[in-house]
Order: sequence, then C-alpha cells, then structure tokens
Amino acid sequence: MSWIFIRKLMLFSLFLILHVTCAAAGDEGGALHLFCHNWFGKEALSTPLSLTDTNIIVSAVTLDGQPSGWIFRTDQVPPSCKGKRGQIAVLVAIGTDARIKGLTVLAHQEDPPYFRRLKDSFFSQFRDKRAGDEAVKIDAVTRATFSSKAIIRDVMEGAKNVISLPEVAAQLKSPNKGG
Repeated sequence: MSWIFIRKLMLFSLFLILHVTCAAAGDEGGALHLFCHNWFGKEALSTPLSLTDTNIIVSAVTLDGQPSGWIFRTDQVPPSCKGKRGQIAVLVAIGTDARIKGLTVLAHQEDPPYFRRLKDSFFSQFRDKRAGDEAVKIDAVTRATFSSKAIIRDVMEGAKNVISLPEVAAQLKSPNKGG
C-alpha cells in the first residue's frame, strides 16, 4: 500500500468518526429542542443547569428571559427504575407551577409487542399532574405492567427530585413550592 492511500484512509476514517459522533450528539440535542418547543413554545430556550452538589442533569427553560420550566431525562435523575428488560429513558417537561407539561420516550429495551401497548392515553395521564404529589393516581397498562410501572415511578419520582433541587425550588411559582 502506498503512503498516500493510507493517509487518505485515515482521514476518511477520522471524518466518519466525527460525522457519526456529531450526528448522535445532534439527535439528543434535537429531541431536547423539539420537545422544549412543543411544550413551552417556539421561542423557548433550554440551557443546562449547573447544579451544585449533584450529578443530576437538568435543563432550565426560559421564555422571553423568564423561567418557564425544566426538562430532564429519567435515566439521568434518580431513582434508576428499570422495566422488564432495562432502563427506559423518558424526556420530561415540568412547568414553574411544578406540573408535568409532557413527556416522550427516548429509548428503551422492552419487548416491542408489550411496549406498543403504551398509547397516548397512558402518557396523557401525566399531563398537569403535580410533581411531588403523593396522591397522584396513574393507571398502569395491562400486559405492559413492568414497563408502565417503571415509567410511572421514573417520571413521578424524578420530577419530585428535580423540583426539590434548590436551584429549581427557588423558581417555583406555587405557594407550597410543589409539595
């Protein structure tokens, strides 16, 4: 092999690695921004919170420079709940009133025939539920019990943990601060 061919092959390999890495990173960021715009409005901006004393990853959402809510992934906020086959990553939006604005599943390893049983009617039960409210009742889905119960616990406990963060709790607009 010639030195020029090897050099071209190395450059192509480097390009391919960078392209795949950027595309993968862009997909997550794209989902976050799309979700942010769907639930908070097209002018909403999300920026990662720099949380002290924790490794929890949360993005703050602002609209016209004012706090509008927060977005987090359930696989990046405790507790770590697993379905039947593994972790289910759900992107969750919470408003400054400590209510869940919406959620979407990003990734899972569950059995497709069972996971497909989780329809909009299941996910819509979360909307406007108060994060941290112990009396919230969300029905699990028959024949997708492990998956639906894991999502319920992930979303509700994760939301409770997010609103209890000092950086978030200080900006809540409810009289009892979400509890």
